[in-house]
Amino acid sequence: MIARAMGWLTDEKHSTYGLSVTRMILGFIVASQLIVNWPDRHYTWGDGSRWTDEVLSGRGWPSFLGMFTQLGGVAFDLAYLATIGFGVLMMLGLYTRASSFMALLLWVSLYVSNPFVGSGGDAILRMVLLYMCLTDSGRHWSLDARRRSRREQVRLSTGSTAGVVPAWMSNTLHNLGIILIVHQVVMVYLGSSFWKVQSPVWKDGTAVYYPLQTDAYSPWHDVLQPLYANATLIAAATYAAVLVQMFFPVLLLYRPTRFLALIAVTGMHLGIGLLMGIMYFSLVMIAVDMILVSDGSWERAQAWVRARRRGVAADPPTTTARDLRHISS
Repeated sequence: MIARAMGWLTDEKHSTYGLSVTRMILGFIVASQLIVNWPDRHYTWGDGSRWTDEVLSGRGWPSFLGMFTQLGGVAFDLAYLATIGFGVLMMLGLYTRASSFMALLLWVSLYVSNPFVGSGGDAILRMVLLYMCLTDSGRHWSLDARRRSRREQVRLSTGSTAGVVPAWMSNTLHNLGIILIVHQVVMVYLGSSFWKVQSPVWKDGTAVYYPLQTDAYSPWHDVLQPLYANATLIAAATYAAVLVQMFFPVLLLYRPTRFLALIAVTGMHLGIGLLMGIMYFSLVMIAVDMILVSDGSWERAQAWVRARRRGVAADPPTTTARDLRHISS
């Protein structure tokens, strides 16, 4: 077992396709959240958030993470735009490790400037970004992958040696990062389910009803109120959330049940995002769950998409032939 574990860690990189999807979604979240909040940036994280200084002084954050609390005016705007820029670079996969690290550093600095603005999704985002710095998240579907392919062609043509870092070390760091991310996901679901089963409103099947009655978590309240008033539907959603989260780690152990677990948890997060209006939290969790989809599944999906594209390109539209006959006549 020890030999198999060591081989799994060192022989090759795992979950490379799923991690690339995670990278793209998280980069989009970082950039889009700041773009959407651009008009309120100074009030949320800049000079307007100085009322949180007493709380921050008791947190003991390192001084280098207080960047946004020390900047103002144009300097603050430049740092804010830099955070957006690194989020876009991470999404595109250009200098992926460096852009992921800078996005993490700047994102945490934003959180430090006003911790009251953050949510559970932001906490998961920060931790996953930290672990992603160990991984090769730009291996697929990135600009780095194109650059790496060109360098590989040059290396083969010139007969030069590979990079300085040994393959086993790079593979080990990558796979350790994957383990840490998956562990974080499992702990979030287990911890959430254990807290739920201790609450009487989750035990009696009414917990989902209460947040759906608030304006903050129910953007469709007036439209979907008949559904929210359905006791059977509310009870089913309540118990399903507990069961999916509690048994999620067990369902991951076997391939068929893993597929069902990912469908169930993705559906749960889509429901949370759409019905409760907290889409960014749902996107973070869906992005992290994509790591659990095997590389083989992503490769088959990619091959299917390519085959469909080639099929569409190979079949000329019939209207073109009719138009040509009409012109020739």
